[in-house]
Amino acid sequence: MAHWEWARGSMRHEPTGFIGRAAELAGVARAVALARVITLTGPGGVGKTRIALRAAQQLSVDFPDGVSIAELSGLRDAEFLPHTVASAAGLPEIAAQSAMDRVIEYFADKRALLVLDTCEHLVDAVAMFADILVHSSARLVLLLTSRQPVALAGEYVLPVPPLPEPDAEAAESTNDAVALFAARARAACPSFVFSDDNRAEVIAVCRRVDCMPLAIELAAVRLRTLSLEQILRRLDDRFQLLTGVRSAHARHQTLRATIEWSHDLCSPHEQELWARLSVFAGGFTLAAVEEVCSDDGLDDVDVIDVLLALVDKSVVQRTDGVEEDRYRMLDTLREYGAERLARSGRTAHYARRHLDFFLRMATRAGQEWMGDDQVRWGERLAADLDNFRVAMDCAVAHPGDEAALRLVNGLWGLWLGKSRLTEARRWTDKALATEEEATAEHGRALWHGCLYGLLQADPAVRELVRRCRAVAERLDDDFLRARSTIAEAIDTALWGDTDQALALYAQAREQLAATGDQFLLAATRTDTAAIHAAHGDPVRALQEVEHGLRSLERSPQERWVRNYLLIMKVLCLWAAGDLDGSREQGQSVLPSIVEQGETMGIAAVTEYLSWVACKKEEHELATLLLGGAGALWRKVGTLLWGEPGLTHLHNDIEGTLMLSLGAEHFTEVYAQGARLPTEELVDVACGRTRGPGSLRATEDGSPLGPLTARERQVARLIAEGLANRQIAERLVISKRTADTHVEHILSKLGFSSRNQVAAMVAGLKEK
Repeated sequence: MAHWEWARGSMRHEPTGFIGRAAELAGVARAVALARVITLTGPGGVGKTRIALRAAQQLSVDFPDGVSIAELSGLRDAEFLPHTVASAAGLPEIAAQSAMDRVIEYFADKRALLVLDTCEHLVDAVAMFADILVHSSARLVLLLTSRQPVALAGEYVLPVPPLPEPDAEAAESTNDAVALFAARARAACPSFVFSDDNRAEVIAVCRRVDCMPLAIELAAVRLRTLSLEQILRRLDDRFQLLTGVRSAHARHQTLRATIEWSHDLCSPHEQELWARLSVFAGGFTLAAVEEVCSDDGLDDVDVIDVLLALVDKSVVQRTDGVEEDRYRMLDTLREYGAERLARSGRTAHYARRHLDFFLRMATRAGQEWMGDDQVRWGERLAADLDNFRVAMDCAVAHPGDEAALRLVNGLWGLWLGKSRLTEARRWTDKALATEEEATAEHGRALWHGCLYGLLQADPAVRELVRRCRAVAERLDDDFLRARSTIAEAIDTALWGDTDQALALYAQAREQLAATGDQFLLAATRTDTAAIHAAHGDPVRALQEVEHGLRSLERSPQERWVRNYLLIMKVLCLWAAGDLDGSREQGQSVLPSIVEQGETMGIAAVTEYLSWVACKKEEHELATLLLGGAGALWRKVGTLLWGEPGLTHLHNDIEGTLMLSLGAEHFTEVYAQGARLPTEELVDVACGRTRGPGSLRATEDGSPLGPLTARERQVARLIAEGLANRQIAERLVISKRTADTHVEHILSKLGFSSRNQVAAMVAGLKEK
């Protein structure tokens, strides 16, 4: 499974060390062998998520088709559950197919593990979703975390208990609750040492909070300002009403009392910010906190200082972002803050401030996305998808100021750049239904809806094309009129006459030139270049590409349009017979497309490089690449954008290769290419791996035998002393991908540190 797709859950990194839970992890491992839906249940704060993530990491070697982790805590609307899972599995949304159908199709024949984390607020939807997936696939296993079972037939429920209660002689090495407290205490106060002198107090704290992991962590972090005796005394005051039987309900009361105790120890400003932060979903940045939360009651303080104080108290967690730190609250703590905010009667006020902030971000992104900051904007917007969903819900619920329309119009670059067209269309439909008046914003939303539907080659979008033209003429809007003409041109190219389509593109360019829209002008060149190349005029096609590239010279860092023009150049050079030039161009542009995470672009370049190899009579290589491209096209759903001329060329290449290799060998090599992880396929396409012969099984008897070719590369770079970020730069992959490779290497080799990997590789070199 590819690791560069936009909001990919993959193997999330744990912010603190994992302690204990051997019995629970063994229980998950046994359950996976017995059932296909396993649910970890228990109260908030008991450690379900940490166990699920660690189990997924340990079990990854048993699931050759990958592990996908979908975090549902920030998802408020069950309608987007399939989209969230599709994103976690790295499935772009190009085809005019529902997200549910794409998920079903993708997992149908895979031996994969899907983790759905935090299901309790969507339990009915998750139950239906899981039931459909289980009955539509043969080998998919689902691991759920929830405060309650989802009540499915065959569901294997694993209750997660608190950590074992320590006895009077407990030590770090003999009791997990004591070990957790000591570890978190040292992190909060480096001078802390667990000893006979404080053993009784540590054990008493753990017992007082029922050995609930979150409660232990909240107590331990207080050692920054309180002594152990003070912590224990304050806990005793808080818990005096909670003595008696320790049922699950009592444990919930215990955790809530611990949270309230932690809340009481916060300053008034910290308490206020805790409540306001509950309006965020998924996570947030410092800028978001300043804009959303800095008003009445907090306008006279530095809200960032208050936020960092909450980080110090473990109320808020700091996480790595793409270009800046992000922050998040555990669900249990966010829910408590939301209760406090609702009790104050100010939930609607801060929900609107939240909407306004993300509306400003979307508007700015829409204005700047077609420029040098395109990649940065794409990552920023993807990181805040849950917040945009919450903002959209607020905008739809309170129509009248076109906020919903402005939001979907601002996020157009996110949907295109990350291939998330199905969700884009759903959002656009909601916004259009909410704000029905024919205004400029309404017209722009119609245009975006047309574009997304046409890229999915969905005939149903033709009605939207008609409506877009009607609004453009009604408003006498040249900006919208030009876009309506482009929509009609794409529509005609897909289902009509090629000559008529080219005439419409020419008309659209005249209209765009009048409005000064250089980027859209350049983008139309990709369409016309494809038409000319597919219909036997490569010279004209190359002219179209070069014209488009010249128009982008003022924005040298723009990626999306430029990459598609260069993709078309690969095709044009092939069609013109310049096979070496075509291969060089394809191998040159592919790393940029990979970095941007644009699956359709990767599919196209791999496809065209297959055609180059075919013309060079490198038939095994061509078949391998064609199989890999085919798997990617199936992911995005539309072979070569549905363009008839290109599809005809694809069929010719496929026929040539089948005749050359014979049906049996062709099928074998094609299937091998289809099974390649995307980055290994890219290695083959770029010439970094030689081809079919070098990609056969790596179980060669050496200690590195379980590793893939790419993982062996990473292992050698680890031995050279490179950090993960340096490995990513060397191999032209994302740091997240490098992190995942290192995790897989450690898991497959049974190691716990990079030093062990380096030592093994060094030993092999000596031999």
